Amino acid sequence: MAYNRNMNTRPSFLAPLTTFYLLVPVPFFAFGWLRYPFDWLTAAIAILGMGVTACVLVPASRQASWDKLKPLLRSFWPALLLILIWTGLSGIGGFGLQNGDYKSHNALLKTLIFDAWPLRITFEGEVVNIVYYVGYYLPAAAFGKLFGWTAANIFIFIWALAGVWLSFSWFRRIGGNSREEQCWWKLLLGALVFCIASGMDVIGYYGYQTNPFEWGEHIEHWADVVQYTSQTALLYWVPQHTLAAWLVAGLTYDCLDDAHSFRYLGLAIAASVLWSPFGMAGIAPYLLGLLIVFVWKKQFRALFEFSSLPLNIASLWLAATHLLYISSNQYDFPSGLLWNLVQDRSKYVSTLVVFWLLEFVLLTGVLVWLAYEIRRHENGASKMQWGVLALASLVLMVLPLFKMGYSNDIVMRGSIPSLLVLWAFATRVLLDATQHLKHRRVALPFALLVLFLLIGSYTSFSEIGRSVYRMRLGPPALGTVKPMAEASYPHIVAQRIGLDDTLFYRYLGR
Repeated sequence: MAYNRNMNTRPSFLAPLTTFYLLVPVPFFAFGWLRYPFDWLTAAIAILGMGVTACVLVPASRQASWDKLKPLLRSFWPALLLILIWTGLSGIGGFGLQNGDYKSHNALLKTLIFDAWPLRITFEGEVVNIVYYVGYYLPAAAFGKLFGWTAANIFIFIWALAGVWLSFSWFRRIGGNSREEQCWWKLLLGALVFCIASGMDVIGYYGYQTNPFEWGEHIEHWADVVQYTSQTALLYWVPQHTLAAWLVAGLTYDCLDDAHSFRYLGLAIAASVLWSPFGMAGIAPYLLGLLIVFVWKKQFRALFEFSSLPLNIASLWLAATHLLYISSNQYDFPSGLLWNLVQDRSKYVSTLVVFWLLEFVLLTGVLVWLAYEIRRHENGASKMQWGVLALASLVLMVLPLFKMGYSNDIVMRGSIPSLLVLWAFATRVLLDATQHLKHRRVALPFALLVLFLLIGSYTSFSEIGRSVYRMRLGPPALGTVKPMAEASYPHIVAQRIGLDDTLFYRYLGR
């Protein structure tokens, strides 16, 4: 069966390793931002969670042997090399071009390294709290406090690269791959789609903007008020949101197939609020879907197993603490239904329809068509997998109706999990279709799928091309990194200011 996975061949380390990775920043946040005794309580829960995952990872690593790893590495190395090169051009740590957002990223990392925690800056003559998604930065910042600016940048590159490799593993898992399918060219093709997948922005950009084909342009803003970001631009512009959203999307999907993974989900989500609350908002519909599946499969006992219940109860404290921190923001930015916020509603509606079509509707239609034709020749996707794709499409349809933030972060970042599901499903259908191209009914939708993916890849190749053309190695000179108050426009800095008179700063925060 092409889509159904062999449960006995599933790696046992991916879920605990992901949870461990996401929990690492939590103790740093606890001792940097929380007052006694909440700092010790929060850090203890995170360290306990990492200890539980380590108890799973250590035996799994002992079971590995060179004889088992050698054929895996032989198959995987082209895909891993591609991902290494792709990440090496991302700008993370100063490797490759650092896009515009890195003025703010570098300012935050510098402040985290050289200033005391919790972060406070002088902005417009006042000392204010900074409330931001610091999870991604904290391990590197802690390393930088010991060894300096350059060491912190090297660390954050290695840190991000580990997250990308984990994310690619989840991408394969969502796509339904099994060990029997570890053919090098299939893995390489999967890695290529993982790296460069995007909606057909170039068509929208051609229709809505001038000078459309200037190579290296950032073209994803063509629809103005809404944007779905390519895989490349996500990593090259906002890794702090992207990695956690990718990882939790994979772990949540895994729980649909294996209820035992539920023991890790609470801790992973609670930790990831500190990485990307918008990304976790994009996970929320899948949690509802997970509950429905548990009811359908009568797997409620998984919620109350001894291995799951204590960890998930403990995760409630982490989630509450992180949410109270994020909610202490002053929310000095536009939010609400876009229908009520735009000036030209007819233009908004017409743009939205084109946006839906180009970003995912046409692609999803071809995927359904092609998967149906494949099913004539072999077993296809399960009901659960079709349900996940339908849910992803529904989320992608609904998100552009809303706005939060000047750049509409809720749409750009809340869409990350659903886009990962879409691209993983597209990869799986693409690979399966290659086995049936002799059938004409398969060949036509296959050609359309390839065409749509190629058109979409222009977006990512434009980002990559810009990084290659302006390639540099090494972090920016410390003296060129501006203070946080000056690194972004004032209204962007204001989005990150927290209020003293909030539950977090009155009772929990320092």
